[in-house]
Amino acid sequence: MKPLLIIAAATALLTGCAGIGANTFYANPAAASPFEMCKTLATGAPDMDFANALRMELGRRGVAEASCPDVIKKRETMVAVGVAAGVVALAVAASKHHDVDIAVGTSIGIHGGGDYSPAPAQVSDRDWAWDQYLGESGSSIWACRGIQTGALTDPSRCEGKPLTDTTWPGQNSPFR
Repeated sequence: MKPLLIIAAATALLTGCAGIGANTFYANPAAASPFEMCKTLATGAPDMDFANALRMELGRRGVAEASCPDVIKKRETMVAVGVAAGVVALAVAASKHHDVDIAVGTSIGIHGGGDYSPAPAQVSDRDWAWDQYLGESGSSIWACRGIQTGALTDPSRCEGKPLTDTTWPGQNSPFR
């Protein structure tokens, strides 16, 4: 039964890899991530006006439509790696402690009745900035990073920030 719950959780996470609908986009274009817009363009926007609105918003953010396949591949790879890592972590925890249960609800987690020490505090980002990379074809790609950790994050975190590379200046190695 536990493997079925893990599979259901992974499926639920992967369904978050969809594009954006016209009504949602038009209600708040700034909330749409480049991934959602690229995914919608790749799967065929319902009409040309909507497709053009997506292209304009991508262009406003400095994302070339030609980079959409890379944007989609990167996001889907990150989701798959995250799901796999989560499944492995849960399986390891369940195998080490007989009193640990794996459960799926609105989130995935473990619950155990043992006496465990609290985990060390994780560093988390409180502010984000744009970072510029070179694409494989030599084109510029902009990515959003957490300032405290330097970790890549959803571009919506950098919404409203100037599209400048002042936190991590210089062209970095190709973005893959």
